[in-house]
Amino acid sequence: MNQPSDRKQRSRKRILEAALHVFQREGYVGSGVDGIMEEAGMTSGAFYGHFDSKSEVLGSSLVQFFIEDQAAMGGALSKAETPEELINIMLRYLSSKHCEQVEAGCSIPPLLSDLGRADEQTKAQFEEVILWMTEQFAERSQNEFTKQEILATLALCFGGLALARAVESPALSRQILSACRKNLPLKKTG
Repeated sequence: MNQPSDRKQRSRKRILEAALHVFQREGYVGSGVDGIMEEAGMTSGAFYGHFDSKSEVLGSSLVQFFIEDQAAMGGALSKAETPEELINIMLRYLSSKHCEQVEAGCSIPPLLSDLGRADEQTKAQFEEVILWMTEQFAERSQNEFTKQEILATLALCFGGLALARAVESPALSRQILSACRKNLPLKKTG
């Protein structure tokens, strides 16, 4: 007997959330379907009832988390109403506290290199996330920021956080984050 559609959707969402946690913790390459399904509390065989491959899950999990659930930056991005609120979100994003929260923090920095090597479908899904975030910034700032400023800010935030997490020295990590906060393209306008 077939599962009801809403139950199947809930299972799919649970797999996507589990995949994102596993990818953040272990990286895309270091993870497997078994680990994802264990994290989801489901059997490995159930995976293929929802997805054809692990790579399909990578792009789908980002779309689910950022666009469908609009959980980007803890939901703050969807709630921001002024350019100043957007800038404050980015300043918090580039904090030492967020830097230390690899598993609970933003999933994009730990997955950037994997996304760069992903298949075309996964890249297209990630592009959808970046375009959605760009639209959110433009809309929430009443178009005060240019698309170039928004894209540069996203690149500085994602790349800066990834770099700050990649160094051993806490002092250097803090310096990287500080440099990124001071040079946010969005801060230079308005």
